[in-house]
Amino acid sequence: MTIRSGAATALILSILGNASLPARSGHTIRVPDGTRIPVRLMEQLSSASAKAGDTVTFEIVEDLIIDGQLLVKQGTPARGTIVEAAAKRRMGRAGNLSYTLTETRSVDGQAIRLRATQVGKGGSNVTSTAVTTGVAAAVFVPAAPFFLLRKGKDITVASGTRVDAFVEGDHMLRVGASASTETSTEEPKAGMMTNADVIGLIKARFTDDLIVAKIRASKRAFSLETSDLLALKNAGASETVMAAMLRP
Repeated sequence: MTIRSGAATALILSILGNASLPARSGHTIRVPDGTRIPVRLMEQLSSASAKAGDTVTFEIVEDLIIDGQLLVKQGTPARGTIVEAAAKRRMGRAGNLSYTLTETRSVDGQAIRLRATQVGKGGSNVTSTAVTTGVAAAVFVPAAPFFLLRKGKDITVASGTRVDAFVEGDHMLRVGASASTETSTEEPKAGMMTNADVIGLIKARFTDDLIVAKIRASKRAFSLETSDLLALKNAGASETVMAAMLRP
């Protein structure tokens, strides 16, 4: 009886001990293909200046939470690319601009592929140019070439433009207690960006361009004493990033 009683006690203690552990620690969560993640553009784009292959910077505008876990935090940078860009041209031909979303990262730095393509075309004067040129040629031949110099309009996309991005393919993200909205005790500081935020972006392997864009677009509460700069340097911050933090 004593042996059986001891075994039962050990079993009960084992069950209670396991029950006290975080139930969601170290597991994975599926983020299905097509999951919506809204973003906003962090810079103005124009067909007059953009070039194919240029990086486009976005920012996540809503937390992505699945099964009670915060997977992507509002304010996280997202990356995009200019697919095609052509400035307005002669003969009234309008400018063209298309860009796409490519990726963002989870709260612990895991890459999440995105898709969303925006295509735009500026206003065209092709028809009116052709008509005007035809009339001018009939009245006064030397005038015709000047009308051919008339151009269509470039397309401009304003900073802050919202775009619906979607997860590209199923993702299995590793999560732990630190990523859970239920266990997190950190309170946001009224939207102020801190040294810890910068270090978090560096550890998540965002590029300097994206981090600098985020700094420029944010309200700041940086600590920039010599010791703070040394800590940033030790965390992997580049001189480009620290210079952006120092700018007023």
